[in-house]
Amino acid sequence: MAVTSSLKAADTWTNLSGHERACHIYSLARHMQKHATLLAQMESLNRGVQSCDPREFDVPAVVRYLYYYAGWAQLSSSSELRDWKPVGVVAGIMSAVSPLITLAQIVAPALAAGNTVCLKPPKGSPLPALLFANIAMQAGLPPGVINVLPGGSEVGRLLVTHIGVSKLMFSGSTGLGRLIRKQTAGLGIHLTLLLSGGKSSMMVFDSADLDSSVDGAVHAAWFNQGQVPWSVGRLLVQESIWHDFVPKLRACVDRLRVGEAFDHLADVGSPITKDIITSLAVATSVAQKNGLEVYEAQIPPGLSSETFFPPTLVIGGFADSNLTVDDDILLPLVEVVPFRTAKEAIALANNSRYGMAASVWTENTSLALEVAYHLQVGTVWINSHGTVDAGVPFGGWKQSGIGVVGGKEGLLEYMQYKGVRVSMTTDPVQYKYFGMTPDVSVCCPPSLNQQTNKGSVPVVDRTYKLYYGGAYKRPDGNMSHAVLDGTGKIHAIVADGSRKDVRNAVEAAAKAQPAWRKIGAHVRSQIIYNAAEKLQSRREDFISHLTTLYGKSDKEDASKELDACMSLLFHWAASCDKKQFAAGDVSPNSSVVVNVCREPLGIIGIVQAPVQSSTGPWALLGFISLFAPAVCYGNTVVVIADSMHPTPALEFCEVLHSSDFPAGVVNVLTGDSEALLSTLANHQEVAGLWAPQTTATEAKYIEWASSVNLKRIWVDKLPCFTSFEQVTDFRELFELNSTRTKAVWMPCGEIFAN
Repeated sequence: MAVTSSLKAADTWTNLSGHERACHIYSLARHMQKHATLLAQMESLNRGVQSCDPREFDVPAVVRYLYYYAGWAQLSSSSELRDWKPVGVVAGIMSAVSPLITLAQIVAPALAAGNTVCLKPPKGSPLPALLFANIAMQAGLPPGVINVLPGGSEVGRLLVTHIGVSKLMFSGSTGLGRLIRKQTAGLGIHLTLLLSGGKSSMMVFDSADLDSSVDGAVHAAWFNQGQVPWSVGRLLVQESIWHDFVPKLRACVDRLRVGEAFDHLADVGSPITKDIITSLAVATSVAQKNGLEVYEAQIPPGLSSETFFPPTLVIGGFADSNLTVDDDILLPLVEVVPFRTAKEAIALANNSRYGMAASVWTENTSLALEVAYHLQVGTVWINSHGTVDAGVPFGGWKQSGIGVVGGKEGLLEYMQYKGVRVSMTTDPVQYKYFGMTPDVSVCCPPSLNQQTNKGSVPVVDRTYKLYYGGAYKRPDGNMSHAVLDGTGKIHAIVADGSRKDVRNAVEAAAKAQPAWRKIGAHVRSQIIYNAAEKLQSRREDFISHLTTLYGKSDKEDASKELDACMSLLFHWAASCDKKQFAAGDVSPNSSVVVNVCREPLGIIGIVQAPVQSSTGPWALLGFISLFAPAVCYGNTVVVIADSMHPTPALEFCEVLHSSDFPAGVVNVLTGDSEALLSTLANHQEVAGLWAPQTTATEAKYIEWASSVNLKRIWVDKLPCFTSFEQVTDFRELFELNSTRTKAVWMPCGEIFAN
């Protein structure tokens, strides 16, 4: 009934003008301001957090998000958003540890984009969401635009798998995020996941102000009971200041007062559930067995140890097997770890499955920026921690989430590019046996020599090898298959790749990616231009090859395809150094400069399919249209070539080999596409997987398998790129799927504070 109500309301809400939607959202923001104290008290009662936290942070942030996205609603008809449309009904799932701000991060951009929302608040703390809906009704929001469904996990499961839901935003644990990724496979639901697995790192260098660093560490660790995704769990301290910093930290922790939510003298309250207290006891016990020092503050008399846990430090180092490290439960616990050099600090911080946020504390600006841009996280604060703003994208890397909240990027999470079709299927998929059935389309027909005239000189077989690590390699299984041309005759023999070949190709891509990213956009641009020049020099060879492969009598189609390929390469070469960087003072309360940039995902797996033009398949264009944008933005790629027409991609590898492309940047595999895809989709080092022209069954498997490491996937159906103009129309979509955001917050105002 709730989803039906949202679908019905969507017809009206979507057809409102941007100005009308902006007025509604603006009115909602004003009403939230009127009831700010009530909202803060309700949040404090429901979650047990100190009343000052939601009053000073959560509620003002909710209002800020609503005001910010009211502005985007006003601009929804501008040229910036002319190619985007609403997705429909948005389901928002919030976990028990989700702060009130999460509600605004779901509702504000969804409404601004023209969608309606079904919210499922946590079972144990649904009151703030219900109060939010009540205030929205008072503000005059049309019925059905926001629906709230309190309940347990079964309500959540029914909501996320409902056929009427087009978009899901989930805030909660990484384990539940993986489960949701599996449950929604094949349903055509786009996901945004803001996951709380793991905790943020804070690095204190010997050039930092110690007193400010200690105060910042304590606030960042126990703000909101340490149960927000960006709270500090690892405190990395340089050895040269260890003996000065740790005593100051102990003294500051001792001064923290544990108390009830409305005790205005208390700094820390009780965790959201008793299970967290049990997990804390287990974690500290394991730390002591591992030889670490556990330091606990005192609980005031009269408070039960069953519902309150003192602020706790684990001092001296940690082991990967320690339960306090990379736990999926947000524990209000801080590990204090020494490091010697900046490189070691970066290695310790990046040695995690998670990558939500981190902070760097130093007065050395160049050191702070260099460390910030080497951290594998979505947000970095310099000499501060925990500042968020509606205008700045916030989201996790690795297993800390998919997508972002905040900024224009957060708005686009709730919109769909025009001309793109969602891939979905209800057909069952045998996930366990996917890729194990041989592909009959690549079975080897009779040998080339059986097609020659009797008595003639035998044809010398040319078997195309796999291409990875900058060289042609024999397949690990020493197997091959025939490729037929458009007339049904054997065109070539190509290698059959195996799981070992996929692993080798990913290893080569992983080795090449850091250097490919560091060489800079201008150099990458010149290398892609060089590849285009080499392709032009072999133009006649490629035209002849494509004409024979397609079984055509004239070369006109092949010539058009080569022209389109040249335009594509020139387009992405020109785009390399045109990425947008944003910088500005975005904080309404203090002077803070935020640099927001887009960084490459890393290794992208690509499942290639030929572009279907009006005259037939264009295999080379299909290959270039996917690999070129990926490498343009600094990624390395492992491409599974089209099983029916793999030779154009392999021929183009000779162009790459003779140009300046570093070894391992582009890797091409041939063989049974499902078998290769199965290994690629499950590989932990692959950060993204593109299969925009794949079958619905393969897309469903990709979505299911991607839950292993929550890799970014792109399985929507794209229109055929048969011209340069079509590609330029989709440039923003390629950039969003090739990169991820990083926001670096730098406080300023020392000179012009007033």
